[in-house]
Amino acid sequence: MFRLLWLAAVTSALGNGMRWVALPLLAAGQTGDPWTVSLVTAAEQLPWLLFGLFAGVLADRLDRRRLAIAGDLGRAAVMVLFTAAVACGFAPIAVIAALGFVLTCGDTVASAALAGLLPAVVPADQRATANGRLAAGVQVTDTLIGSTAGAALFGAAAIAPFAVDAATFLASAACLALLRLPANASPAAASPVEARPAAARVRRDLTEGVRLMWAEPAVRGLCLLQAVISIAYAGILAVLVLFATRGLGLGPAGFGLLVAVFAVGGVAGGVGAGRLAARFGLRRCLLVAVAVTALCVAALGLAGGVVVALAAAALLGAGSTVADAIGATMRQRLVPDAYLGRVTNAFRIVGLGAAPAGALGAGALAHAYGLRTPFLAGAVLVLAGLAACAPQLRDTETREINVGER
Repeated sequence: MFRLLWLAAVTSALGNGMRWVALPLLAAGQTGDPWTVSLVTAAEQLPWLLFGLFAGVLADRLDRRRLAIAGDLGRAAVMVLFTAAVACGFAPIAVIAALGFVLTCGDTVASAALAGLLPAVVPADQRATANGRLAAGVQVTDTLIGSTAGAALFGAAAIAPFAVDAATFLASAACLALLRLPANASPAAASPVEARPAAARVRRDLTEGVRLMWAEPAVRGLCLLQAVISIAYAGILAVLVLFATRGLGLGPAGFGLLVAVFAVGGVAGGVGAGRLAARFGLRRCLLVAVAVTALCVAALGLAGGVVVALAAAALLGAGSTVADAIGATMRQRLVPDAYLGRVTNAFRIVGLGAAPAGALGAGALAHAYGLRTPFLAGAVLVLAGLAACAPQLRDTETREINVGER
């Protein structure tokens, strides 16, 4: 059953990677104003802040498999309509931004639903391996294949990447439709009377999810650690192009190689995450992976040549993917199934909310002190966050939160 879930996730990621490249290219063809083009990215991120927690409530109240299928089918329909609009030459910035907004609304629901499906099909002792393989598959199809193929398809025909994206949603829905879950795998199955969230319960459900995330030290520590890493990563991404081209003297092809090496390292980290967790334990594996990530960020910023930069990027990709996979496994072990959708989306919201601060801070530091400074500052920030959060993660190997004990 995990293979079907894996296929659904990586197939959808392939379309996402194509669209991630094709939408900005389409927008840039409409206007040369950077501010106007940036509205597309803003529209794609906004639904997480507006509806992320509510989507988690839906995933914790309804049949998650059906919810994920509905999300895929809905996004496929939207993409078909958009593909037709592009073919007809009707794709102004407002339409492009609206598309990004609607698709991300569907993504908030589908992501929360899928987060709850993995523990239902994978035993607890195999989840680190499953999360690692899932992260590796998404890294390959989204970053390595999707973005490259999206640019190539767009160059051949503007409608091509969007048509393929619609097909990937349909393929993902087909995989999920074949998925067979245990009878008690869905929150709706466990509580048939409350399968549909009434308006009066939504606020309470939202509050319960956030309260659990904040009240439990281990979950709070994981969330704060993710926020710190998101700040550092956003800062790195904000200056990476300039650092690669000006600091390291790389051209566009060299920058692409740097990103590709990072993705390859991420694949290796995802494949090995399960073995590392089995040998060293979840907590130790997470702490070491985050520490390695911080050191690689610093090494990348201090790199004086291409070889060192590529090596640091590869290790950075591996360390960050291991940390992501192990963090997800710890969250799935700690959080009760009935709260998993809300808590997972709350983590995403914290990460997305922290990212703009990292980007703006890195820009200010690079402007004042040079392009290498954001990397060093990011490394220090991650290590400080790791030191602050590590004590809260002491009992995560065996502990499972009992909501009734709070």
